[in-house]
Order: sequence, then C-alpha cells, then structure tokens
Amino acid sequence: MIHHTTQHGTTFLVFYKFRPMTSEERDRANNEWNKLKNTLPQGIELISEYNHAWGTEYNGFLMFQSETSDSFFEWWKGFKDTIRWYVDKTHTIIARRK
Repeated sequence: MIHHTTQHGTTFLVFYKFRPMTSEERDRANNEWNKLKNTLPQGIELISEYNHAWGTEYNGFLMFQSETSDSFFEWWKGFKDTIRWYVDKTHTIIARRK
C-alpha cells in the first residue's frame, strides 16, 4: 500500500536492476517485496513504483520520501540487505524539497 502523508523532507529516487532469476525466485522476490513495502517504518513512505526505466540499464525505480535523511539512511542498510539476493544493483538520487 502506498501512502502520501509526508509533506516535507527528502525524496529518494532509487533505480534497481534485478539479477537473473527463475520463475520460482521471481515469485519469492515479489512476495517478499509486497510484504516489505507494507511494513515501512514510520516517517518513510513509498511514494511510487515504476516497472521500467527506459534509457537506462535499470529494470525500474522507486520513489521514497522521508521526514529526515537520517531516518532513511538508518533504514536503508537493512533494506538493502533484505533485497540483495534478487537486486543486483541500485543507484540512488537524493533531492530536498524547496
């Protein structure tokens, strides 16, 4: 579920590239992702998900918003460890709202 309640803070655009997977691994990754995105900590929101990132080497990207950069960075390490088995590469762009 995607919620839109944070009005200020930092936005994180996270590009991701999947590693090659079997259909069983894709199903497992999809199930894990659905659970993970519905249990984000307070103060971090998944604003949107995109399945394609044409013109890049990435499979898609996510847009997160966080009340503070620190809260996102504290959460990020555990998040990366969780998805590492099926996400081969990420690239993050950070923006501060005016």
